[in-house]
Amino acid sequence: MKQYPFSRSQILKANSVNLIEFAKFHGYILENGGHRALHAKQSGGLYFFRDSNKYYHFSTDTRGGPIDFVMHFMRMDFKQAVSYLLVTDVPQHQPTPSLPKPSGKLQLPDKAPNNRRVAWYLIHIRGIEQEIISCLMHEKKLYQQNKTGNCVFVGYDQNGTARYCSLRGTRPERPFKQDRPYSDKSYPFHIDGTNRKVYVCESPIDVMSHATLTKLDGWDWKVDHRISLGCLSDQALERFLRHYDISEIIFCLDNDVNATFQDGSPAPNWGQEAAFKFASKYASLGYATSVETPIAKDVNEDLRARRYIIEEERKRKIEVADMLER
Repeated sequence: MKQYPFSRSQILKANSVNLIEFAKFHGYILENGGHRALHAKQSGGLYFFRDSNKYYHFSTDTRGGPIDFVMHFMRMDFKQAVSYLLVTDVPQHQPTPSLPKPSGKLQLPDKAPNNRRVAWYLIHIRGIEQEIISCLMHEKKLYQQNKTGNCVFVGYDQNGTARYCSLRGTRPERPFKQDRPYSDKSYPFHIDGTNRKVYVCESPIDVMSHATLTKLDGWDWKVDHRISLGCLSDQALERFLRHYDISEIIFCLDNDVNATFQDGSPAPNWGQEAAFKFASKYASLGYATSVETPIAKDVNEDLRARRYIIEEERKRKIEVADMLER
């Protein structure tokens, strides 16, 4: 086959490769990302859309079809991308008939009779302070899913209606994360504060971890607002700022310093690139902004490292006390 030039039909064929199947074939791990969308894990907010055969990447604000995807994520030029797609074994995308968009309402999972497994997981595996867990459970922002034992994190609108729901598994050996159908990420999981400052994290567990670190440092964790984005889109922050009087925003997004593309080559630090991009955006809107970069990959890893140090210090003090008693 001649590599260049391409006919119009060849370009259309290349751009009709099933993008979701193509991503799976190249090692992307996809999970439910909302209605008619799939989210690629550890990708800087990469979403694939079933109906349109297109993608959107929040970290770089790029979008398009298969050709654009190969150019951006496999670092090829247009001619190389088309050539590559024309010889792929991935099937073509089959367009779905144009039907009215189905309407639906977020249904929260059934609640378990108790929250013991979730409390055990968050306290002993994630290092979260029990006081913070109890407070969020009282506010119905956190509970245990019936039968599965998953953590259920809930975001509400101004009327107290649940609009966002994220699930997180409680078995460390079997990681699980998923958003419920019809979950709207623009309604953030939120720890209420009393002042005009908000800390912005990627996940609900990072939000709880940041509050815990604040308490461990001897400060009142209830003073500042904290929200999670649920990914690397700032739509949750945009909505939050419409309803709260905020003057300062601190971005505590992941430190993806060891991120790689699917072929193993180094990838950008998606979390920090997004953090600095958002800091610049909101500074231009009149907010005081800053970036608080985790030392490890994310805020929860920083918390677990702190817990380890505290535990080692506790053991050392016991050993010294035992020696003095002898």
